Amino acid sequence: MLMREEYTKDYDDFTLRDYQDQELSGSLSPFTFLCVVAILTLFGLIMAYSASYDAALREGYAHYHYLLEMVTYGFFALISSLVLFFMPRKKLEKLFYFTFPLSLLLLLINLLSSLSLLDESFLSGFPSLNGSDAMVFSTVLMLSFLLPRIKEKEGRGYFYVLFFIFSLLMTAIMVFSFNFCYAILFFFTCAVTFYSAGLDKKYVFFYLLFNLTLTVFIILSSPRYMDTLFSRLMPYYLDTRDALSASNCLSAIAEGGIFGKGIGASYYKLGQIEGVEDEYIFAVVAEESGLLGIMMILLFFFLFLFLGIRCAHRSRKLGDDYITEVSLSFSFLIVFKAILSMLAASAVIPASGIEMPFFSADGFSYFLTIIECAFLYRFMHITGRGYEKVRD
Repeated sequence: MLMREEYTKDYDDFTLRDYQDQELSGSLSPFTFLCVVAILTLFGLIMAYSASYDAALREGYAHYHYLLEMVTYGFFALISSLVLFFMPRKKLEKLFYFTFPLSLLLLLINLLSSLSLLDESFLSGFPSLNGSDAMVFSTVLMLSFLLPRIKEKEGRGYFYVLFFIFSLLMTAIMVFSFNFCYAILFFFTCAVTFYSAGLDKKYVFFYLLFNLTLTVFIILSSPRYMDTLFSRLMPYYLDTRDALSASNCLSAIAEGGIFGKGIGASYYKLGQIEGVEDEYIFAVVAEESGLLGIMMILLFFFLFLFLGIRCAHRSRKLGDDYITEVSLSFSFLIVFKAILSMLAASAVIPASGIEMPFFSADGFSYFLTIIECAFLYRFMHITGRGYEKVRD
């Protein structure tokens, strides 16, 4: 009679497989990841509608306008995610050939618009697409493809110098486009990618230092940027639009208390905070769900990060540098973006706001977040089974 182990099956994400093929540590990471994403998505959609319905009505739209936009972008993101999941590995790795030029074009359009060098009517009828967000996404894919291929080559020093110059240029464009937080997100995420690729810590530190110095220099050299800086630093002492929004954000967070006012009961979303449905949605989340709600959201975001780090650790054991770098970078990107959004809305950092992943009523940002999660799920699916022999 055969041993019982030969018949033992282990449930793993809707499939049954032999006990001998069981992964080395933990078999439910992909399923757990899906649960975390589903919870964040559901709560995010509820909060996005709660924060955006009044803004939609004041703009002359139906009360569900922003929610419908998010659902529409989410639907297309799910279709794209299915394509990415089954896409051959070689084509997946070269996806940045398509996304990078498009991101650069969007970034330049955003820059010209912010400097009033592009007529607004030129873009009328087109959806608002954040080039900074797209550039962070595309740069991660580009670095994850190129870095493993230059490790053993003599020209890697030239690549680091060229990318350093490119990074300074992208940081400057994002700051001049008034996307301070995106500039920070950009060079921080690039630093994580370089670190996961094995670059020496001191070089990663100097890379961060130079980009941060450039960002501060541009801000201090422009009166326009300084006005925003002081408005965020001293919201109760200045009579500007930014200062009023910042002070109302702080008041909304404070009034949330421990248990919050309840979903839909926020006062400050009713025209008191500009961009409350988008960049400053954290203020509404804090007012309606309170400290307990914030702690639960942070818990799920850190669980999200833990699963991403775990995936990167497994792929490193398998010797797959591309999965290691993409998994680590996208995990940190989403979580750090959420933290930046919370800090900006709380006026902890003197910068304009940034979209909060899963929560902000911004269709394009929501689309990119789902696509990044699709990459992470595919890689967890691969590393959880301990194989991907396909490098077709």
